[in-house]
Amino acid sequence: MKEKIALLLLFFLPFTGSLMAQVPTVPISITKNTDMNFGTIAASSGGTVLLSASGSRTPSGGIILPSFTGTVSAAQFTVTGMPGNTYGITLPTTNFILSESGTGHATMVVNCFTSIPSATGVLTTGTQTVFVGATLNVGASQIAGSYTNAIGFEVTVNYN
Repeated sequence: MKEKIALLLLFFLPFTGSLMAQVPTVPISITKNTDMNFGTIAASSGGTVLLSASGSRTPSGGIILPSFTGTVSAAQFTVTGMPGNTYGITLPTTNFILSESGTGHATMVVNCFTSIPSATGVLTTGTQTVFVGATLNVGASQIAGSYTNAIGFEVTVNYN
């Protein structure tokens, strides 16, 4: 039995491809509009106050939210950039310390930051508002006073 071997001739023709890159003509930026404020709280023992990115508060443990709330607000930022582009949001992953303004010795920890949108935003019209919340950790014998953080916290945005 004879086997037939077919010889296939391949012709190699060069193809030219294009190289492209796009650098947005509009840089992305973020501007703070509103500071985060947990409002007025009362502590019969330790616990937490969860301030959601939508601005609502949820107490746990021995925390009481009095009817006089004071100023309560999630942090608010405006992201500006190239319309139609998406961007990533990076929130703090470390603890931040609030110090009592009278003595400076009493402190509370803020952590577990969240945002709306949560991880990725879309600059449909070239701007979008980002809201940021966090958790306030209150000690069992927390000293009464007004607590602040002098250095603030950082939210970063980058084009995807």
